Amino acid sequence: MSAARPVFLIGLDGATWDLLDPLLSAGDLPTLGALVASGGRATLRSVAPPITPAAWSSFMTGKRPGKHGVYDFRVYDPRSYCDTFVSSRAVRGPTLWELLTQAGRRVAVVNLPMMYPPPPRAGTVVSGFDTPSLSAVFTHPAALKARLLERIPDYFILPVTDPGDPALERDDSFERFVSAVERGIEQRMQVALDLLADGPWDAFMIHFQETDVLQHGTWRYIADRDRYPSRWERVRGAYRRLDRALAELLRAAPPAALVLVLSDHGFGSHTGRLFPNSLLRQWGYLSRRGQLRARLRRWLRKQLAVLGLVERRAARVEAWATRVREEGFGRALPLRWRGTRAYVAMAEIYGLLYLNLRGREPAGTVSLGVEAERLLGELRARLLAVKDPRDGGPLFADVAPGELLYPDDPLGRRPDLVLVPRPGFTVHRDLTHRWIDHYPAVAGTHRLEGVLLAAGDGVRPGVLQDGAELIDLAPTVLVTAGLPIPEDMDGRVLAELFTEPPVIRHAPAAAPVAAEEGALSADETAQVTRRLQALGYLE
Repeated sequence: MSAARPVFLIGLDGATWDLLDPLLSAGDLPTLGALVASGGRATLRSVAPPITPAAWSSFMTGKRPGKHGVYDFRVYDPRSYCDTFVSSRAVRGPTLWELLTQAGRRVAVVNLPMMYPPPPRAGTVVSGFDTPSLSAVFTHPAALKARLLERIPDYFILPVTDPGDPALERDDSFERFVSAVERGIEQRMQVALDLLADGPWDAFMIHFQETDVLQHGTWRYIADRDRYPSRWERVRGAYRRLDRALAELLRAAPPAALVLVLSDHGFGSHTGRLFPNSLLRQWGYLSRRGQLRARLRRWLRKQLAVLGLVERRAARVEAWATRVREEGFGRALPLRWRGTRAYVAMAEIYGLLYLNLRGREPAGTVSLGVEAERLLGELRARLLAVKDPRDGGPLFADVAPGELLYPDDPLGRRPDLVLVPRPGFTVHRDLTHRWIDHYPAVAGTHRLEGVLLAAGDGVRPGVLQDGAELIDLAPTVLVTAGLPIPEDMDGRVLAELFTEPPVIRHAPAAAPVAAEEGALSADETAQVTRRLQALGYLE
């Protein structure tokens, strides 16, 4: 495989074979089924943590988070105890789209996360669900926005559940939500078809965030489909609509293109949350500022609540949760640094734990070397020993050294430990009165195991067993486009996808693109944060 060929990529955010396979067996997805029958499929392993910003940044750069610098929805720097909301400008190093465009290839990317603000050197861009609002310039070139809104006047960024009924208990809110998902699929398809007509394209990607949104909102009905047959049928209908959209897109795809269908992570049941900062406080590793004053305030509020003079605790907890998510680390977690030895700075799926190191943190308390190594071993042992009070099983599947998961750390922001919860749980950084929260009903959350489908001339049919990773897609696309692979990419070419080995060439690492973490205004940050809260990413 030496000649360059176009690549047509379809992103199905959060897609999992655990859901797609039953739908394929039932005949609900004939378009995807045809790709499975003629092409190759694999379980695509995401990155740690398997969360949208880290995953899609890794896909676009072919690098693990330590190199590109994006671990979560916020970028945390332990050298300042500060964080900022993530955006496309936080990604260190050139993306796949920038490398293709620089080489003279014609590129279009529709609705992919981590593309706002639209990078000016990444081809034609319509940014994804992290776009703050339609008033923002969310396309490149900027004039494309007017064309898009003229053709789709009711264009919207993303469907979300009814804030008054986030669990979709009512039939009317459930129906409105699923209908909005289908409308989003339709609009994303229309944008892509409009741009595809401007071809030919060397690389084209259309991304559907709606699959992830639908699963976040309806996973309890997917997981327990026998108990909710009518709602399961409605979810099946939305996936059938998606499959019809894929059929139209594939008919318009560049001729002889390599077709790649992929997800950034998988999906599964969500049964509870873990709050390791609360454990660290109980164990004496973490100290919060103003604890005595906080106790006095809680006592006074309790007395006033009894008298009916202040709001009750449920409302206060909701307000605290909102404040934790909308404010930066320093205000959300007001720690007394001289009494803190370890803390979890970032967490939505996994927990990113840092030692309060002398010479790195401004008010470090732990010395590098023997003291730090001893403390890391102690914390790892204690966290791995934490048991679920309900079944006695371990609550952390792993507590991995950051240097093991992220061997390269040019930005100096690598966590010291990564807390991987057992399946069903997620980790949160909130400092609350409890360290575990079991959900009364099953929800949905991310898993490492995503999906990959490849189809087209020269693709090897069948199930691929060689361990494909999300970071492997960038070098594979570059080779398909006839370009060399930068030496600093962590991913490999998925040679097993092809009947003939591809010709692989390497090039020196590309010059890094300067990271600009503070790309969003305060108002834009608040808008995106509220959307993420509505989606269940930020609770």
